[in-house]
Amino acid sequence: MARITRPRYEAFDGLRGIACVLIVCLHVWMYTDANYPQPGRTDLLDRVVGEFRVSLIFFFVLSGFLLALPWAAGKTPDLRRYAARRFARVAPGYWLALAGSFLLLYGTEHGRAIELHDLPKFIFFLPNLFEETRNQLDPPMWSLHVEVSFYVVLPLIGLALLKRPLITCGALIAAGLLWTTAAELNQWPPEATWTLPTYIGVLTCGVLAAVLAQKHPPRLIGTAGVVIVLLNSWWHSEGTGSLGHILGDLPAGIGFALILWSLAYRESRVLSAKPVAWLGTVSFGVYLWHYPVLYALQMHQRMPERFLPAIVLVLAITFVLASLSWYLVEKPAMRLGARVPARAQRQSARQPC
Repeated sequence: MARITRPRYEAFDGLRGIACVLIVCLHVWMYTDANYPQPGRTDLLDRVVGEFRVSLIFFFVLSGFLLALPWAAGKTPDLRRYAARRFARVAPGYWLALAGSFLLLYGTEHGRAIELHDLPKFIFFLPNLFEETRNQLDPPMWSLHVEVSFYVVLPLIGLALLKRPLITCGALIAAGLLWTTAAELNQWPPEATWTLPTYIGVLTCGVLAAVLAQKHPPRLIGTAGVVIVLLNSWWHSEGTGSLGHILGDLPAGIGFALILWSLAYRESRVLSAKPVAWLGTVSFGVYLWHYPVLYALQMHQRMPERFLPAIVLVLAITFVLASLSWYLVEKPAMRLGARVPARAQRQSARQPC
């Protein structure tokens, strides 16, 4: 059985970059053409653009895949290095965007502004748990708080993966469905549902993809994944009722898992092309900085009213900020995180000569 443990997939970077741009397009659309219906225009375009939101589900699935890969391949990574690398990859860039968002909005009457005493909730990835900070400051950051929770519990999940990988994935998905069912039946507030248990199912889809990637995929499995994602978007775009609230975007998570499984064995020239892969390289900064850019343009009356000029302007400024974040903060931090030695290396260094 083949063991897929390559540390990097350039095609995945390309997909990550495209997904991030789609999220920016969705948010710019919400502030521009979504508010200017034209005569004769149906709601089809709004529904299509609205489903760009599933790009976030792709991020969750991709995280599950890449982070669970060592355990899925039968290896136990050094937890000290794992923690150092996760911290280095997320915290510095996140804190930089957090500082920028806070300084931009602090002291203004902006609806997303927060008080100084609420800032620690963001610093420690906790704002989703409080009504006064949930979805405030820089709204896309809410997903980072779910991701960080996943980083914390993944080593425990990994131990179970080493023994019963498929049963572990099935149990996690079932647990997530039990949580969302209870939330729907009892009408839990967002402070309870904007948390890891609600999204553990789609994250586990990525874990499952890493498990499945230990053997070659069947033919057309990637095509099947694309069809499932599209059907999920069509279903949600029309309104799903309680069933949709319970299942969420789990079908899309399964579809994305199949796509990643397929691409793990077949690189794409288009997705791995350097310009497209570079989009994925700076996508973290793009994801975190595009909302502060929107705010700044609005606050200074520079935000175009229509989508096309607005998206060009927002992306241009955002990519500049994201590039600065990557080259000056994120990349150096990741290099430092990679220098943490493994346990075996530390024990060897302690041995007397």
